[in-house]
Amino acid sequence: MIRVSVLFLLLMWTQSAFSHMHQLVACIDDHPPYQYVGPVPYGIHISALHKLSDVLEREIKFVQSPNFARCVALLKKGEVDVIAGLNPTPERSAFAFYAPFKSADALKVISKKDITIRNYDDFKGKIIGVARGSTYFPRFDNDDSLNKITIQNNRIGFSLLLKERIDFFMVSPVVLDTMSTEINAANLKVSPMSLAELRNKETFFGFSEQNKLNIEKDKLIDIVTTAYKNGRFK
Repeated sequence: MIRVSVLFLLLMWTQSAFSHMHQLVACIDDHPPYQYVGPVPYGIHISALHKLSDVLEREIKFVQSPNFARCVALLKKGEVDVIAGLNPTPERSAFAFYAPFKSADALKVISKKDITIRNYDDFKGKIIGVARGSTYFPRFDNDDSLNKITIQNNRIGFSLLLKERIDFFMVSPVVLDTMSTEINAANLKVSPMSLAELRNKETFFGFSEQNKLNIEKDKLIDIVTTAYKNGRFK
């Protein structure tokens, strides 16, 4: 009886390990319009992750998280294989590696109506909303002289801007489109400054160094980068 039980447990473990080898486990959080969580997740990055699963010939499995910072923590532990939209930083590069899947979005500044951001020097002396766990561009991310306030997400940033708790926050054009009606109604300003030249030129999948994909790191990067150059993620 004991021998049968041990064999059964060994079989179950083997099946579980084999199943995981054929999965791509991705962490997602609610970040419209890139990611909408729910019974059937959807959005720009969700579509890219589905295409990634096709490229790697893996079944996609989504782990839904309350925020992006939690996804990064899971990636660090190797509990998920990949995150879409993970910007490279020296700290993250200790536990993650990257492959591109689309051109990077520009950044636009949403501010109170009496504030205009024309260049980086205009950031000085302002209270800036920064989405939790997000990176923007190296000069800004590493600038400790700026007055940055952590916000849970862009919707919270919008609320804090209306309450005049912050002076501005930054979003991509596609996020801006989802908020345009509210911005106009609230008489807020979208500054003409484009920060594209300060950012990475591409947006990346971030893979855990401890991923369970059973593909060598260099080969995985090459597969995904080639797929990106061939337009597989469009």
